[in-house]
Amino acid sequence: MITGKTKIIGIFGDPVEHTLSPSIHNEAFQYLGLNYCYVPFHVKKEYLKDAIFAIKALNIKGVNITVPHKEAVIKYLDEVSDEAKYIGAVNTILNNEETLKGFNTDAKGFVLSLKNEKILIKDKIFLVLGAGGAAKAIVYGILKEGGRVYIYNRTLAKAMAIKERFSNLGFIEVVSIIDKSVTEKVQTIVNATSLGLKKDDPMPLSPELLKSEHVYCDIVYPETHLMKEAEKIGCKVIGGTGMLLWQAVAAFEIWTGLQAPVEIMKKTLNKVLTK
Repeated sequence: MITGKTKIIGIFGDPVEHTLSPSIHNEAFQYLGLNYCYVPFHVKKEYLKDAIFAIKALNIKGVNITVPHKEAVIKYLDEVSDEAKYIGAVNTILNNEETLKGFNTDAKGFVLSLKNEKILIKDKIFLVLGAGGAAKAIVYGILKEGGRVYIYNRTLAKAMAIKERFSNLGFIEVVSIIDKSVTEKVQTIVNATSLGLKKDDPMPLSPELLKSEHVYCDIVYPETHLMKEAEKIGCKVIGGTGMLLWQAVAAFEIWTGLQAPVEIMKKTLNKVLTK
């Protein structure tokens, strides 16, 4: 029951209609007997500054930040964790007595989603599609774990900027086109763009470039057209729900200071996905 003492957690994004985060977090709050409530807020780009200031005005305890705001939000925060500052993207905000601090739990979430599926990262070669906030976190996570990265983005300058940001962490190269000469030397392909979020979105990669030995990862959930095609080809496919779960676990612990009930969150996510 929501009362005058209920602490509000939210998610800011555009769109947010698809988000499964409220179900995951609200079930976790209830399980631990916490007087918290997680609410989605549809925030367009032009209102992001107002929405961030409203966190203080409305005494919101914390929020998740999703597409397309993970990079733009940083300039409106009072503090940013060292890791989020290095990555250049924030997906979690804590309101601690009117001080807004940004964190990045996406990098950890992506790495744990692969480890949970027994996918090796160290010394493996990845092709990352995209150059937004999620892509930055994923590239950072891969390099920190000892993986190697090729990155592709339609706007080459954005991919080059990521290379420059993370080149001191390990091997990272930009590719200007994606063809078999690229896909045949990588083990894992990651769609770190929002393509697939809408039903009429084009696929981020031609299925003809995939082979059964590939691992195909997608940050979008539930299942995209390319995920279905990859399954037909025989690829091991990892959807965005794994990353969603593990970044949520980390965010929950930032907001509450408590250990997240991982199994409850996992069961809730699976239940929602099978509806």
